[in-house]
Amino acid sequence: MTGRGHAMITRRCFLGGTLAVAAMRPLHGLATALGEESRAALRFGAISDLHVRGREGMFGIEHLLKALRWYRQMDVDAVVVAGDMADNGLVAELQLVADAWNEVFPGGKGRDGRKVEKLFVYGNHDIEGAKYNPKLKPAPEEVVATDRAAAWEKVFGEPYEPVWKKEINGYAFVGAHWVDWNGVPEIGKYLEEHAADLRGGKPFFYIQHPHPSNTCHGPWAWGRDDGCATKALSRFPGAVALSGHSHHSLTDEKAIWQGAFTSIGTASLRYVAPMFGRENAGPSQLADLRQMPEVDKFSEKQGLLLSVFADRIVVERRDFANDGALGAPWIVPLATAERPYAFEARRAAAKAPVFAPDAKVSVAGPLDGKDRKGRATRQLVVTFPSALQGEGLTRAFDYEVAAELSECDVVRIVKTKRVHSPGFFKKPECESATVKCVFSLDELQTRRVSYFEPGVRFIVRAAESFGKMSEPIFSERIML
Repeated sequence: MTGRGHAMITRRCFLGGTLAVAAMRPLHGLATALGEESRAALRFGAISDLHVRGREGMFGIEHLLKALRWYRQMDVDAVVVAGDMADNGLVAELQLVADAWNEVFPGGKGRDGRKVEKLFVYGNHDIEGAKYNPKLKPAPEEVVATDRAAAWEKVFGEPYEPVWKKEINGYAFVGAHWVDWNGVPEIGKYLEEHAADLRGGKPFFYIQHPHPSNTCHGPWAWGRDDGCATKALSRFPGAVALSGHSHHSLTDEKAIWQGAFTSIGTASLRYVAPMFGRENAGPSQLADLRQMPEVDKFSEKQGLLLSVFADRIVVERRDFANDGALGAPWIVPLATAERPYAFEARRAAAKAPVFAPDAKVSVAGPLDGKDRKGRATRQLVVTFPSALQGEGLTRAFDYEVAAELSECDVVRIVKTKRVHSPGFFKKPECESATVKCVFSLDELQTRRVSYFEPGVRFIVRAAESFGKMSEPIFSERIML
């Protein structure tokens, strides 16, 4: 595929409607391809981190309504919301979530008249959100945390239980509301008390807001508990945990993990957070100066659709902002000890991304620019094409960009950065054709002297989610 062809694929993102549906339909479960879609014993949606503040605007309910309507079209039996429904922890915000649900599922029923179950839990914003916004001065009765049980029962019309269990089509769901940043300390005791119902031949699903520690997205993910859920769930091989909190993208293959149990991140329906440590991600301890703004995380909305069959669970990753599939579905086998989504095995088997044969790196500058804090600095802008996509190819999760400084006959790497593509969290058709990474001259430790002009060359590698890197592409060496 040429660079021109790659750009043409990127433009398909804006064709909408027909192409979006075409991209999604083959991923409506492996069951569709096998002609078995109607045999799913259970189908449910899973979203999280709605962060609703009002009916309209950036923190409105437009994408919640859109997601719920799509789930209705998919004839789901239930919808999971893994916390952070009300951004400021206000009862009125929680009510907007309930209003959206009632608008799409009137009477709690789908389009065929069957009941569609709410599988919702509180997150930290639902309980603590009023504390995060000092400008708010709500009356105590307006705050969910004042009486979380009363707020729940008033808004959702069902009894509040700190940990609850529901059964749908013969499958058990356990939900644990937010306690604090350490997780749910009593979850181990609760699961053991209900072990007889949970240790049968079927999987069961566990819902909490923070990721069970050291599972999905790895031990470095933001937004994990202290390990209490991991310890508890490890005694149940059939458990499938669903969690949010981190907002990390479903295009990251580490969003699904298997070990003693299965753990899946649900991303966010409000915004998707890039992984820390990247030049265009959030705050980092790796660099004092940030030369690039954070990637436009508010342009993406993500969620899951899970279809449960006798021998497998099909997990589809949905791009609700661009109406399509974020990647191939994850197929979780059941009634077997096989763990195809264990990190170690996937890391060993991973295929590196590839660049087009004619891919080149260009460098502009030095230019007068500003870092993320608005401070004036001299910069070099490194631009390169995205790695190729298509059948049999691995999508890049991020890119490593290394600055190689030459001094007479000595060559050394003086600075290495990781950077996300602007479209790394979107469906493949919306991937960016090119990627940029910015360096300041200060970062390159260059010092010009009268008898020597330092030269710099940039080396770029594309990395997949587990870190396997492509062959490098290079810029010309430029003199500074």
